[in-house]
Amino acid sequence: MARPSKPVVPVFFGCDQRFTPFMGVALLSLIDHASSRRRYAIHILHTDINAETQEKYKAFAKPNISIEFHDVSETIDVIIDQLPIRDYYSPSTYFRFVIAANFPQYDKAIYIDCDTTIMADVAKLYDVPIGNNLVAAVPEAVVALMEPGALYVEQVLGVNRRRYFNAGMLVINSEQWRKNDVLGQFINLVSFYNFVVAQDQDYLNVICKNKVHYLPRKWNMETLRPWNIPQKDISIIHYAFSAKPWHDINCFYGQHFWKYASMTPDYMVIKAQFASITNEQLEAEKNIAPSVMTSCLAEVARSDNFLRRLSTKRYSKSLGGKNPVIQELIERIVSTQA
Repeated sequence: MARPSKPVVPVFFGCDQRFTPFMGVALLSLIDHASSRRRYAIHILHTDINAETQEKYKAFAKPNISIEFHDVSETIDVIIDQLPIRDYYSPSTYFRFVIAANFPQYDKAIYIDCDTTIMADVAKLYDVPIGNNLVAAVPEAVVALMEPGALYVEQVLGVNRRRYFNAGMLVINSEQWRKNDVLGQFINLVSFYNFVVAQDQDYLNVICKNKVHYLPRKWNMETLRPWNIPQKDISIIHYAFSAKPWHDINCFYGQHFWKYASMTPDYMVIKAQFASITNEQLEAEKNIAPSVMTSCLAEVARSDNFLRRLSTKRYSKSLGGKNPVIQELIERIVSTQA
C-alpha cells in the first residue's frame, strides 16, 4: 500500500507594489531551499501589485511549487480607515489577519514577512506540531534588549516579556483562528485601542496570549545584532525594524540577502535604491528605535492605556458586549497579567 502523501505546505506573504523587489528575494530563497519531495502553495496577498509584476514572479513556479497573487482589497477596505499606520508600516502588514478566513481549504499555514531571506526548507517549519495553539512563533528580540519595550509589553499589553513574540514569521493554526474568530477579535480591538508601538504584532500578542507554541530563534533571526547560531543552522533571517541590507552596507547577515537579490528580475531596482540612500536617511532610521522606546514609556505612563482600560468594567463591557469569544479574551488578559 502506498504511503499517504504529505500535505501541501501553504506559505503566505503580504506585499504592496513598492515592496515587490524585496519580496522577490524572500520568494527565491524559499524556492531554493524547498524539497523536491514536497508540494508548496505560495500565496502573495496584495491590493495593488500590477499584472506585469505578478507574471514576472509567477515565472519562478515549479512543478511542485505554485505561486498565486490574491487581491484582498475587498476584505481590507472594510477596516482600512481604522488600521494604525506609521513609519515603515503599511496596510499590507495587516494582511496576515485574513489568511484563515479567506483560505478555508487550509487548517494550517505559514506567514512570512517580505523583509526576510529563507535559509532552510519551510516544510520543516510547517511540520512542527503546535496542538491547539493559535500560532507558533519566535520570541521578539527587541524586547529582550530594551527595557522600555519590556515594560510596555508587560504593563500595557499584559504579556510576559519573554513570551512576547515577533509576528514576522508565524505558523498559523487556521482551524483555531476560525474557531476563535481571530479576525473578529482583531476588528473589535482596533476599534477599542490603537496600539502605537508594534501595531499588528501587538494585537496578535494580545489575542494569542497563552495560546502560542514557541520556536527556536533560528526560525526568525532578527538582524539587530549577530547571533551565536552556526551558519548551517540559520533558517530564516529577518531584516526587522530599520535594519535593512538595501539601506545599510553593514547590516548583519546582509550577504545572504544580496546573494538572492542578484538572482531576482528586480536586482537593478534594488541596487538603485541602495545607491540612493543618503546619510540623512540612515541617521533618521537610527532614530526610529529611540523614538519607539519613547512611545513605549509614554504608553506605560498613560492613565487609560490598554491594560488599565480592560481593568475597568465600563471599558470591558464596551469591548466585549455579549460576544463570548471577546469576553474570554478580556478575562484571560486581566486574570493572567504578565
